[in-house]
Amino acid sequence: MDKPKTLISKSLDTNKHRLQELFSVPYNFDFVIRDFEVCFEDGSLPAILVFYDGLVNQTYLNRDIMRGLLQPSGKLPDSSVIEETLYKKIITLAPLTKETDMESTVEKLTFGHCAVFIEGCTCCFAADVKGWDKRGVDAPTREASLSGPQEAFNEVIMTNLALIRKILKDPALIAENIKVGSKSHTPCAMLYIDGVTNRSLVHDVRRRLELIDIDYIFSSSDIEMLLERSSFAPMTRTLKTERPDRAASMLAEGKVVIIVQGSPHVLILPTTAADLIEACEDNYVRVPEANFMRLVRIVGLGLSLFLPGLFIAVMLFHREILPSDLLLAIEASREVVPFPLVVELILMELAFELIKEASVRVPGSVGSTIGIIGGLILGQAAVDANIVSPISIIIVSIAGLGAFASPSVALARSVAALRFIFIIASAAAGILGFACALFALSAHLSAASTFGVPFLSPITPRDGDSALDAVLVKPIWKKERRPQNLNTQDPIRQPHISRKWMK
Repeated sequence: MDKPKTLISKSLDTNKHRLQELFSVPYNFDFVIRDFEVCFEDGSLPAILVFYDGLVNQTYLNRDIMRGLLQPSGKLPDSSVIEETLYKKIITLAPLTKETDMESTVEKLTFGHCAVFIEGCTCCFAADVKGWDKRGVDAPTREASLSGPQEAFNEVIMTNLALIRKILKDPALIAENIKVGSKSHTPCAMLYIDGVTNRSLVHDVRRRLELIDIDYIFSSSDIEMLLERSSFAPMTRTLKTERPDRAASMLAEGKVVIIVQGSPHVLILPTTAADLIEACEDNYVRVPEANFMRLVRIVGLGLSLFLPGLFIAVMLFHREILPSDLLLAIEASREVVPFPLVVELILMELAFELIKEASVRVPGSVGSTIGIIGGLILGQAAVDANIVSPISIIIVSIAGLGAFASPSVALARSVAALRFIFIIASAAAGILGFACALFALSAHLSAASTFGVPFLSPITPRDGDSALDAVLVKPIWKKERRPQNLNTQDPIRQPHISRKWMK
């Protein structure tokens, strides 16, 4: 049950005392309560200005708030019209709102507003004067593109929303403000195109956001984990992107985008496997090039996931598959290695993951150096010391490169974790164990869904779209319909003949 709201008192001293208690003044040294008087031609009214120093722009405060209140103008108003008169006196700054309860005032103060309390008024005047430092619109780092736009989201929700609106330019694009966090009140913008996006999908996303009961929200990753049904799924089911153009294209398909204040990545819902293997570059190159690159990515992900497990299964249980010369060469290289093949491969995989984590955690210029040193010097030293065999380094390197081909960082991490499951299953029962692990993963992904959309659609279940649509890129003039698995209100994206010049 919601707590009753604390109304703002007519007494300025009462309001000031409440603010001092709520914001722990004077212990909170950055919370400022400034006493002044609102000047009129025939008198003045005592008032206070409250704000967080560092969250507001001092120029806006002095120029747009204090100047109008300190300069004498008009007669001292009667008590019946005092609030309306004072509102007009400082309305030069927009947006300006009247707040009648202390809870909503506190929420605005913690988000970069200032508030003016005046003797005799049963409300305060809150003005948006945010002035904290923010990062500009930089180029994408994780989803870099040679041909596409060079703009990425930052941590400010309004900037991110403007970047998307600049691309779509559609008045039907709706941005609903939903605050999450009972204490942080973190603003989240839920974006969808009215008349295109499925209403049930919009309702479900809105319901889940509004029913999140948690004190603080810090990033879009928190929202992602709070929205998904299973937090222990082996593969990510939510697409996060730092590119406004990709978010805009997903909105045009009929999906929902969630922007979280303080996070440079937005969430795209629902997400399918086809979305995870799609790279932004696919939309900016010719179709043959895009399909070739996509097939390379799919092969790389397959090698990353299956190659180490297959290598273990063949070497331990099914050596007859290999040619004799190759088998003898592998055994000769492992003759002096003291560890079993499974232990050797797991150690190499862990070393590779350690190098990856180390290169990410250190500054960029040093990170590439660590990767080179770890990959070349450490690997060569391990072979010379007879700790690992050259074939193990080859297998681990191919698997690692295949994971790096993934356009989604979350997908690459999921594949890296699943790789160990296939290694253990193959070491336990050979091809049979590998097949059991593959069957279990396939069954899980086939049954998985996000917001009612099957994760592997349109491959399975078949919903009318071709399964090749999940693998290959179609020319833009053939993208006539939106994905059928989304059940959009308007399934037609463009007419059957969009290149009318060919008639």
